[in-house]
Amino acid sequence: MELIEIAQLVTGIATLIVASVLIWQMFIQKRTLDIAHRDADSSISLDAISHRANLNMWFSDKCDQEFIDKLNNGLDSLNNKDKEIITTWLMPSITILNTEYRLGRLDRSPFYYKASIRRFLRYKAFQEIFPSMPFMKPGTALHPNLVSLIKEVYLDISGKKFELS
Repeated sequence: MELIEIAQLVTGIATLIVASVLIWQMFIQKRTLDIAHRDADSSISLDAISHRANLNMWFSDKCDQEFIDKLNNGLDSLNNKDKEIITTWLMPSITILNTEYRLGRLDRSPFYYKASIRRFLRYKAFQEIFPSMPFMKPGTALHPNLVSLIKEVYLDISGKKFELS
């Protein structure tokens, strides 16, 4: 065997060793990224739950029986302050839900998102104001699949279809 052949053999073996090490490092990096993804998902979930809980506590502080009766009767029974309260609760609540959906929280489980939407639409006043909310306008940042779920739940609850205007 000549020197050049030995050099090529050594170079080939060294290349295989380097390639093997790089593949091994890729597997380690993938495991690390999987762990980081789970941690990020947990963090997002906890933040969303925390923000939603704070919003719900704020809203429940505003709700007495008189206010709930007004919500059940519809928008016509609400004064401007009452309308401001429900829009102040709805806007960030939908933003949180949209962010969760966009980031794929709970693998975009229709059950979770429909249950959340039902909560937004449980009162007649919410059903009446919901289609006119700024986030329901075309070209907003709402995920199209979330808009479809909203329309579906809205139809189920109110018996009415609404189109984005």
